[in-house]
Amino acid sequence: SDESIYRIDYIIFKFLPDIETKEKFKTPEISFSDELINITDLKYPEFNKPYSLENNLPYQDLFQDISISSVISQSNLEEESIEDEVRMSENQVFFQNDSGADFAMEEIVQTLKRSRNYRVIDQNSWFQEIIDQSLASAVLIKTEIDNGDIVVGEIKAYKKRFLHLDTNLYFAKESIDPSSFEKKVILKEQIKKGEFVIDEINLFENEKLEFLYQINHSRKVRSKELHYVDHPKFGVIFQISPVKNI
Repeated sequence: SDESIYRIDYIIFKFLPDIETKEKFKTPEISFSDELINITDLKYPEFNKPYSLENNLPYQDLFQDISISSVISQSNLEEESIEDEVRMSENQVFFQNDSGADFAMEEIVQTLKRSRNYRVIDQNSWFQEIIDQSLASAVLIKTEIDNGDIVVGEIKAYKKRFLHLDTNLYFAKESIDPSSFEKKVILKEQIKKGEFVIDEINLFENEKLEFLYQINHSRKVRSKELHYVDHPKFGVIFQISPVKNI
């Protein structure tokens, strides 16, 4: 039913600069679901890095000091207006990047990019049905490698009494270590409503990564609410919005 269809939006970012802390981080134990859904590849325009970032110039002075608390403020949590209604086109496929002109959190993305404190690693948006936890599937999250950094993991949205979203994300770096992590999964891509292409793949074939940090968090959410899940090294902002009509 229309009432079960939502758009999920997220932003993943890294803290800049790398802050030296006395906190010791355990090497995460890598765990993925055996079956994942892949978001089909219709991307928003990529961020073109300024000349100063590409050439390792002292770029910090070009940007502002911005805190997450100023980005995720009460002003972001206003009640939904008619103009903010989320709509899904007739030709839109579930688990496909939203090809609409505007990313729901684009203002936040641009604010983060103007900051000296963060670097946006990825942003994405898709439609899906949110169903009972026992039937829900996790979505594969795997960003492009950015300055040697990559975030991989999964997000699962489901319903119990309320909406819930589970995030299991790993921050990793490219490594020259000859050892590599292997994980075979069943990967599904939806081509039509109810129709999937299914393949078995190794998530990290030909990739050598050093897994450094993990965000493993479950949260009860309300529609249109902004949520921020943090870690001293990286973070994710997400929002779940109901579709008004199709």
